[in-house]
Parts: sequence; structure tokens; C-alpha cells
Amino acid sequence: MTLLSQDLSRERIPGAVPDELVLRVRALRRARRDARTRAFRVRRVLLAPTVSAEQYSQAADGHRS
Repeated sequence: MTLLSQDLSRERIPGAVPDELVLRVRALRRARRDARTRAFRVRRVLLAPTVSAEQYSQAADGHRS
């Protein structure tokens, strides 16, 4: 039984598997990895601290001098 927490990309693909299937499995693994990376980046942006309007206007005034 395979748990969701296990990294499936490290499992070896048996040598008797047709080439087309190997390519599909690799493409699916790459797509899953890319989706995880995108989700991580989105979470990081959404959870990033933001600057309030007051702090932004004070910073903009300081740069004009």
C-alpha cells in the first residue's frame, strides 16, 4: 500500500514497461511536481506580510527628497 506522504517519484519503473507508459508516468510526475511548486509559491505570496497604506505613503514621501 502506498501512502500519500510517500514520494512516488523515487520509485523505479520496471524495465518491462513499454516506453510510452514510461514517458506518460514521467510527464505525470513532472506535472505533479510543478503543481506543488506553483501551489507553494502562491501560498508564499498570499501569506506574505503586506505594507499598510500609511507605511506606503510615508515610504513614498521619503523617496521624493
